[in-house]
Amino acid sequence: MSQEMLEAAVSAVRIGQFEEGIHVLECIASEVRPPDKLYYSANIWLVRAYKESGQLPAAIRLCRQLATSSHPKVQVWAQQALPILRQPAKGARRLGSF
Repeated sequence: MSQEMLEAAVSAVRIGQFEEGIHVLECIASEVRPPDKLYYSANIWLVRAYKESGQLPAAIRLCRQLATSSHPKVQVWAQQALPILRQPAKGARRLGSF
C-alpha cells in the first residue's frame, strides 16, 4: 500500500465517489498496521467517507475504535469527531482533518 493510493482514495471521496474511495481506504486499512501513519490516515478518511456517504453507524463504530488509539493525535481527533457524528443531520458540522 502506498501514499499514492491514499491520495487517490481521498480524491475520490472529495469528489463524491464514495464507493471507490471507501474500497481503496478499506484495503489500505486492512493491509497496513499501526504505527504507520498511512494506517491512521486511511482510517480517519474512512470515518469521513462513511459519514459523507450516509453510512453513519460504520463511521461511529470506526471512530470509537480510533478514540482508543495509542496515537495521541488520532485519539484526540476521534474524541472530537464522535460528538459531531452523533449530531442530527440538520446543520451537521464537517469533521476536521488529522
